[in-house]
Amino acid sequence: MNEYHWTPQTWLSFSNRERALIIAGIEIRITEEKKQQKEAERKAKSKAHR
Repeated sequence: MNEYHWTPQTWLSFSNRERALIIAGIEIRITEEKKQQKEAERKAKSKAHR
């Protein structure tokens, strides 16, 4: 909610379907960020071993 500057009242005004969509989008973004982090760590390790 903080990232989007939504107040609790705004969040509660969303329908259950809208909230589910927002939560799913956030979960997808977190998954992608974790993948990118692992890839960056893998690349850093491979450069360190050269």
